[in-house]
Amino acid sequence: MNRTVFLNQQPIKLDAAQLIQAGGEGMVFRWQDTAVKLYHHPTPQHQAKLAYWFQSGLGQIVPTAVLAPCAPVTDNNGSLIGFQMPLLPPGSQPLKALSNPLFRQKNNIPLPTIVNLLAQIHAALTYLHQHHIVIGDLNDTNIHFTPSPGHLFTPSLIDADSYQFAHFPCPVAMPAFLDPNLYGVADLGARPSFTPRTDWYAFAVLLVKTLLGIHPYGGAHPQHKTIMARAQARISIWQPSVTRPANSLPLDTLSDECQHFLRRIFEQGERPSIPATLLAHALRHTAVPPHIPAPQPIPTGAWRVLLADEGFIEHLALLPNGRIVVILHTGQSYKLVRLGIGGKWEEMVLFDGSPGYQFAHFGGQFLAVNPPQRSQLLLLDVGGRTPQKMGLIETAVFRDTAVFAATPQHLYRIAGNWIMRGQVQNGHYVEDAIATAHKQQTWFQASPYNDTIAGYHRVFAEHRFFVQTGQGSYDLTVPPLPAGAHIAEAGVAFSNDTVAVIVKISGHGRSHLTTHVYSLNGRHQHSQDDADDAWETAPSSAFKTGIATYSITPLPADYTPPARLLRLGRHLLRQEPTRLLAADS
Repeated sequence: MNRTVFLNQQPIKLDAAQLIQAGGEGMVFRWQDTAVKLYHHPTPQHQAKLAYWFQSGLGQIVPTAVLAPCAPVTDNNGSLIGFQMPLLPPGSQPLKALSNPLFRQKNNIPLPTIVNLLAQIHAALTYLHQHHIVIGDLNDTNIHFTPSPGHLFTPSLIDADSYQFAHFPCPVAMPAFLDPNLYGVADLGARPSFTPRTDWYAFAVLLVKTLLGIHPYGGAHPQHKTIMARAQARISIWQPSVTRPANSLPLDTLSDECQHFLRRIFEQGERPSIPATLLAHALRHTAVPPHIPAPQPIPTGAWRVLLADEGFIEHLALLPNGRIVVILHTGQSYKLVRLGIGGKWEEMVLFDGSPGYQFAHFGGQFLAVNPPQRSQLLLLDVGGRTPQKMGLIETAVFRDTAVFAATPQHLYRIAGNWIMRGQVQNGHYVEDAIATAHKQQTWFQASPYNDTIAGYHRVFAEHRFFVQTGQGSYDLTVPPLPAGAHIAEAGVAFSNDTVAVIVKISGHGRSHLTTHVYSLNGRHQHSQDDADDAWETAPSSAFKTGIATYSITPLPADYTPPARLLRLGRHLLRQEPTRLLAADS
């Protein structure tokens, strides 16, 4: 399945295996070492704006940090339908990840590194304004950064085709970053509405979110419940009536000068340009101790702590014999811990490594280890006193992440066009093909309870969900999306006898979460809708609907799970970032 388009008047073929992402407006494909964006429905406004971009030479003057359109893409009639642009560097993360204190702590990212990154974004924004280009939709998902151990982070600004220039407006905005002065604009695409002042407002939001881990109108207020209501009332996090989350950094992390400047913006409604010198003095001169969020109080009820460690729980597996395997990352060390309802009884050092390794435990004593940004799976026998290497295999990659998972008995991966199911027999790893896969477009997760996997094939902008059991493969039919909507995120969750498909549906500037529950033979049982922010509590809400939940993946890098709930016999397990608790049920 492919499509022929013309890049610089030369034909190229794009197929679903090259798809990087699909959104409401279009699809982005990998083409050699660049990216190509095709609009679903190119409008005269799209075409006129792109034509002006290329004819005016704007693409040649933007900073290198801006991944801007660099060549037109046309159909066989010569009509503009998209453009070529640079690829995001490998390993890039959305700036939103830095708003998560857990992400910063796991990856040992100090605040001065974030300030330096903001300074680079500030320089790019200043340069764009000098050339009469306004970003408009400036937010922490269309700016990425590339981590580089021992080096400064570098920013990449995407979605440049939505920028405002000449008489062409920016037609979209993320409400959390939109200047409240523009709340009353019904159609941002009708005429140019953004200015450098609105960009600097959005940059001020970025500054607060990335340095303090909270939106300037975040936290809780007894009267004004939403960010937009708080923004209109100008009740910022500096007001004593606002309760800030425990994992956000103290306000005094910022210098008095910086706090005073930000309060002018968020409490007095001023819109000054942000001087570069403010960033140079954004932090207090006195050393700010690393902020480690305190463990949350043990949930009410008969919960007891099975495991508490200074490291992070990176993986948890339930064994057929009723025991539990946990992989912890502490400092630079990964270790495996075996425990039961009575507590820990054995641990083993695995290896030293940076954050980001992925794991799958199967067959009672075998472990698949995936290094960050790699497609290899190292197979280890962890049944003895020390881990023993068994072999090295590869799997497919989806959205820059290796696709593999394990049920209690089997390891699943993708080889070529097949989903493979493997196990160890007589000391040798053997596997068989159980279902077809689409090249770099198939994703799945495995049940912790039985030999079941579920996931989806992404074919261009379409998601085809499935569940695979020992009895066969079954399609999971998801109701059609409303006109103009698209699936922004998708995941699955399991119980002993059900599977849930959880999708975040976006369109027309709004998002909501829908959960569809199926039997393991694919029969639809029920559905429920939640608000956009329910994505972060989906494991808990799914449990309330009768699904003992498993981790919902893939998840954004900034995701902080409130808890992951699992059932072990008559016990309920609650997995937190650094603790494992149990309760009778």
